[in-house]
Amino acid sequence: MTTYQIVIDGGLCSGFGACADLAPDLVEIAGDGIAHARVGSSDDERVLDVAASCPMGAISIFDVTTGRQAA
Repeated sequence: MTTYQIVIDGGLCSGFGACADLAPDLVEIAGDGIAHARVGSSDDERVLDVAASCPMGAISIFDVTTGRQAA
């Protein structure tokens, strides 16, 4: 099982919210209108879909074990 680190670049995020719609337990749109990870890492593969859903490319996913970018 792979564990993924969720990294969100708040400078790129425009708060569209597709990420939070896909996985509200992993990502939220905070009061500042920017996406924030609810958890630092997860083994839930939905994180890959969350990253793909971001039209601004603000979400990066890394494999915790290898450090390589997964999405």
